[in-house]
Amino acid sequence: MKGFSHSHINTSMNLVRDDHHVVYRMNPYEGQGIASVYSVLPGVEVIIFNFEASHYMPTLHPNLHILELNHCFKGRAECKMKDGCLQYIGEGDLFMNTMSNHSDRIEFPLEYYKGINITIDLDKFIDPLSDYLPDIPIDIPNLVNRYFSNDECFFIQAKKGIQHIFSGMYSIPLEARDNYYRLKVLEILIYLHYFDTTKEQQKKFYARQQVDIIKQIKKKITEQFEQRFTIDELARQYCISPTTLKATFKGVYGVSIGVYMKEYRIRKAASMLLQTQESVGEIASTVGYKSQSKFGAAFKELYKISPLEYRSKYDKEKSYKPSE
Repeated sequence: MKGFSHSHINTSMNLVRDDHHVVYRMNPYEGQGIASVYSVLPGVEVIIFNFEASHYMPTLHPNLHILELNHCFKGRAECKMKDGCLQYIGEGDLFMNTMSNHSDRIEFPLEYYKGINITIDLDKFIDPLSDYLPDIPIDIPNLVNRYFSNDECFFIQAKKGIQHIFSGMYSIPLEARDNYYRLKVLEILIYLHYFDTTKEQQKKFYARQQVDIIKQIKKKITEQFEQRFTIDELARQYCISPTTLKATFKGVYGVSIGVYMKEYRIRKAASMLLQTQESVGEIASTVGYKSQSKFGAAFKELYKISPLEYRSKYDKEKSYKPSE
């Protein structure tokens, strides 16, 4: 997932700057992005990314001797690796690579992404590590060779150990971040030092041709969301096997086609509840529900309140004006 480090962030302006911390407003296409950059150790930066965009095109980094750790907190990221295959990072996953295996285009299939990127300059960080962890024999070059001996990237799927390390990094108060992130980088290196790479099954790569077909299918079913297409019907139309369609759709978007469309329809309905005066029954029918009761149950499953309660709640918020 090359492209997320400080020296090659595609930016329009910086919003905040002090001795250890810079916040950039970024230039992704068709949206917006914020990058908060913290220099926590010699050669080590921690970057928090927030995107509301469909994709981002980073500039290339001239130094290939850099290790990147990418943790996804919310959303999903698609990385095109240099061999043309695609790798997907979902919520809770940790994706690792060196700059020699870079991606020059990062897409966000769900059109939002929040995550942490840690960059380690392997030339600058070797000596300082022994000062911080004198009793743990972490050898950074050997660690890199162990993780990338058979490939140029490594994937650790979401698990409690990863969640424990990263969860607090998104919520720690600003004034504590420098010291907290420094400790967390060291904790991550200890975790990676003792992690058994042989037991971690690597995620499947997806061919560009299959992904392009899936994206065409997603475009069709979201543009015609009031209709209900079967897997077999879509598979025949796009000349792809039903099994491949289901597996690749979940690989790209993180959920099955049925779950994706259920949430898509309900979110469309939520928007209509606030922007139109149509009845709940009319909205249910518009988004493809023949049964208003089933629509109400699906809506409540996602939003935890009924459609009428949702409309009433946000109508009140819009009409409320604080006294001056």
